[in-house]
Amino acid sequence: MNIAELLIRDFDIKISEYFNPESREKWKKSYQAAMKNIDHEEPWLTLIACYAIFGDQTKMNDPETLIAINSILKNCGIKHGLVLDKNDSVRVEEKLPEILSYREYLKEALRQDNFHLYPDRRAIIEEKVQSKQAAFEGNTNLDLKITGQKEGVKKHLFVEAKFLSDISYQISYNPIRDQIIRNIDTGIDFMVKNRDIPEGSFKNFYFLLLTPKVFRPKEFGTQKKSGLDVFQPQKSRLYCYKMLEYKDYRNLRDALPHRSDLTDNQWKEIADNIGWIAFEDLFINATKYNTFSGTVEKQEILKFAVERNLYQT
Repeated sequence: MNIAELLIRDFDIKISEYFNPESREKWKKSYQAAMKNIDHEEPWLTLIACYAIFGDQTKMNDPETLIAINSILKNCGIKHGLVLDKNDSVRVEEKLPEILSYREYLKEALRQDNFHLYPDRRAIIEEKVQSKQAAFEGNTNLDLKITGQKEGVKKHLFVEAKFLSDISYQISYNPIRDQIIRNIDTGIDFMVKNRDIPEGSFKNFYFLLLTPKVFRPKEFGTQKKSGLDVFQPQKSRLYCYKMLEYKDYRNLRDALPHRSDLTDNQWKEIADNIGWIAFEDLFINATKYNTFSGTVEKQEILKFAVERNLYQT
């Protein structure tokens, strides 16, 4: 029995904590339906990588687990570093509400100039602009959200995960906005709504990209030697450029004009907390600190990682 068959069979007792209660049954059915081709499901890869470190989450605050996750975060490009002394929750496909300030800003901009390039999309936009409740972006399904603590202070890690796909380079009604800036905007909105910005500080919000290490530029941590290096993998994805661009707080500020109430110091805090982690490091540290739930899980998870060239035995 491979890791997919094992975890889907025992979904309720092994991986249910990775989903919000209201969406658990939905994801269980989704994974069961995808079993024949689940190897190509990026959310599944993210879930397996997290399961290697956190298991069923009953032992997520064991010393070995904390050391493992902190080792992963140690060299991910975050300016001042991040160390957790407690894990609260790890959720995949976390649904977060539409950003109302962005919706209102976009509606006003569209009233002045319906700038979309598709005629049919412009017609839909015209109708939406007239409605008070019409959504322009809708809810955001965040690939992974880790909530932890350091000395009693909550830390919120928003993670966008990509395996071989690239980020979306346009949003339905705004052909300029990209997936990374949308997720960062969602994180800012979350912090504000939850009043988790003590003294106006965003220092407890982090945005991380999770990909294979071969795509990670040196500015965010160690790179992986590969036969593909001659093709410059660190320049092969749009997110390679966008991640470097948003590390400059001025680019971050300019990409989110509806956040005009934020100060330059706040933008700097957000930009400083942008980092990049690699799938390989999750499997390597799970092995190094033996965070696997059991022998069978370890064997099948490492087989899964080896098959994807994310781990070497």
